[in-house]
Amino acid sequence: MGIRRLRLPQLKPRGYQLGAWQALDRGAQNILISHPRRHGKDVTTASILSKKAMTRVGSYYYLFPTRKWAERAIWKNIVTIGNKSGHLIDLIFPPEIVLNKNNTDLKLTLINGSTVNMGGTDNLDFVGQGGYGYALSEFSLHKEEVTGFLAPILDEGNSFIIMNGTMRGKKNQLYQMYEANKNNPNWFCEWLTPEVTKRYCWVGEEMNLNPELLGKIDPLTGMEYMNVQDRVDSKMISYSLARQEYLNEAVADVANSVYGYEMTKLQSCGNITSLQKNDRPVYTFWDLGIDDPTAIVFAYVEGDRVEIIDYYENTGHDIKHYLDVIAQKGYRYAGHYMPHDSKKRMGNTGTNILDFCRTQYSFEARPIPKTNSVRDDIEIVRRHLPSCRIDISLESLLEHLTNYQWNPTTGRILHNEHSHGADAVRMMFMAIHQNMISEYLLRTKAQIDHRSYVEDDYLIF
Repeated sequence: MGIRRLRLPQLKPRGYQLGAWQALDRGAQNILISHPRRHGKDVTTASILSKKAMTRVGSYYYLFPTRKWAERAIWKNIVTIGNKSGHLIDLIFPPEIVLNKNNTDLKLTLINGSTVNMGGTDNLDFVGQGGYGYALSEFSLHKEEVTGFLAPILDEGNSFIIMNGTMRGKKNQLYQMYEANKNNPNWFCEWLTPEVTKRYCWVGEEMNLNPELLGKIDPLTGMEYMNVQDRVDSKMISYSLARQEYLNEAVADVANSVYGYEMTKLQSCGNITSLQKNDRPVYTFWDLGIDDPTAIVFAYVEGDRVEIIDYYENTGHDIKHYLDVIAQKGYRYAGHYMPHDSKKRMGNTGTNILDFCRTQYSFEARPIPKTNSVRDDIEIVRRHLPSCRIDISLESLLEHLTNYQWNPTTGRILHNEHSHGADAVRMMFMAIHQNMISEYLLRTKAQIDHRSYVEDDYLIF
């Protein structure tokens, strides 16, 4: 029987991917690569593991933030790369070198006895299991203690580690380790941008990246180079997130402003203007405070058309005060929407704020369900805020939106005098996003009976 030679890697590296390969061949054991989105970080990393596992018998680990992520990104991902199609795991680890493929444990046993284990770092299953090579994908999203657990394993086994991902700001371990080791001769640290890699272009009003690629065919894919501006214009991604993901910037927001770019866009598009108030249905959107402000946004909402016509906030008043303000404004109300915590029991009343308003004041409001991530909510707001119209007289609300900021130390939203108004606007967009807006309540000022109000100050906001 003849001997068949197999070349690894099976997928030919692109020019900008060669740095990590060459560094490992020179003996580097700490590899940190930050490439923009759609640059094949996982293909590069997994291909390196396949070669190393075939040249040194041992255990190797490719770890994502979660096991499910590993399944989706590598194990079950069906792709076409060049003239090859199939499951990504099979293209990188071809059948010729695989003795056994365990779909339950996401584990490959190679013909030379090496094992390659896919999984997540969320359950710490990798701790205590020595290996000769480790890879951490989307490194900025892993828990920081992961490398602490790995450090003694790496030292004991004379092992290498590859960490890859996009920067996602500065408040993460990927950025911090890059800054700490970029001049360390024992490390290979690489932070690439699309100006260097030429994988796509971004040609628009605010950006002129790789304009020579616009309309041209990418020889690697056979398709036209993507223009990131098309993604932004379609509202699939905000300008700020596109800069983070496609430009691989560490900081997409200037001076920690959450909506800095969107507010500039709002102004430049003429959407901060004098709005005509008429008899169209008005909706209110709340952010409830206890010892801090309660904020209420008043808006016309007609499909994708949103106009914020009024705003009110105050502190230290009972709920009757805010319902009086709403009544006194005299709008034709179609609905009122409060955040999810309006369903919690409040004070000594034995009931929640929604039931209290309904039974005591005949005021019908609906709760906006809690979402999984404030950051995801903010991304939705970013997509739609520039096309919203805001009355120019609402100076305090405009100031709140402009100064709504990330905490530069924790990476969380700053809870301050600006957060309540911005959160009320976020509630508005979340209610719209979840298709909650309906004219369930059309009530004129005359229909609100002040005499039915209970005078006791039960709830203070």
